Amino acid sequence: MTCYKHPDYVRAVSLRAAVRASGVFDAVRVVKNRSRGIRRYLEVTRALWRMRSDRPDAYLVTFRGYEILPVVLALSGGRPVIFDEFINPVEWFVHEHAKFRPGSLPARLLRAAFRRWSQRSAAVLTDTASHADLSAELMAIPREHYVPVPVGTDEGTFAPRVRSRAASAPFTVLYYGSMLPLHGLEHVLEAAVRLGARDDIAFRLVGGDDATVAQIADAVRRGARIRHELWVEYDRLPELFDACDLFLAGPFGDTYQSQFVVTGKAYQFLASALPTVVGENRESGAFADRVDALVVPQGSAAALVSAVDWAAAHPAELAAIGAAGRALYGREWSNAALAAAVARIPWGLA
Repeated sequence: MTCYKHPDYVRAVSLRAAVRASGVFDAVRVVKNRSRGIRRYLEVTRALWRMRSDRPDAYLVTFRGYEILPVVLALSGGRPVIFDEFINPVEWFVHEHAKFRPGSLPARLLRAAFRRWSQRSAAVLTDTASHADLSAELMAIPREHYVPVPVGTDEGTFAPRVRSRAASAPFTVLYYGSMLPLHGLEHVLEAAVRLGARDDIAFRLVGGDDATVAQIADAVRRGARIRHELWVEYDRLPELFDACDLFLAGPFGDTYQSQFVVTGKAYQFLASALPTVVGENRESGAFADRVDALVVPQGSAAALVSAVDWAAAHPAELAAIGAAGRALYGREWSNAALAAAVARIPWGLA
């Protein structure tokens, strides 16, 4: 069940596919909103109400299900509800974005509500083991109540491809995404400025908003060689990847949240067998530096400069790193690995 402004958000799509492939259930019904505004809550609530006479054996509430979770718990008729927390709301509102001051009344109410709803859920899913550890600590709920299920990616879109790059093309570094603080755009831009004198290296950036445009313009004025696009269609991403040589997955922001994640684009790059740069955090131990990825400290433009400089000088090693990254993806984060993780969820079935 999904109730979000992006009802086919990659996290929801990957979980639907993993549940189907897990072999736990004979049939899977998908309830998702079509409306994007507040009407989506009424739309999904009506669909759940209609299920009262034919309730599923279990419910899975996908991201972003914070607002609809209490409704599902109320209408589930006692059947087990699995809540895909993905990002802990206290982590996001209090610690990462400082919407509420720690210890304030709004922060305490937020924690109390989601602690209660999490406890009532049969299990809570997170994207990484370190996020499970964090949520258990923030909510004072036993760690075994949390089940890490990685995000994975769309393997029909992101897969190894035959790539041919013109010998005369500059070594191109790709960075794309939503430009949230955890991603560390400022460090990428500073690295681009420091490498600006290199006419054999260029950066290609995709995403952001007006503030991003202003930041990039400032970096270009300071010498950075950057081509920027605000948007590339999802189905054109493999074509975009074909035009680049090194892929910045991050996170590089060195924020609270950035310590616990593997970014969605990291899975895309790895599944595509592309040489990927990741930020060192509590999840980066899965990678071996210069074996299946390039691992750099977060919050450091100098580290990014060093990684790009090394990569541009070692094309053969980059190809091997991409192949090893693809093998790592297959073992740890592929669709098959997700299905196995979903099969391990304590569904609470009779």
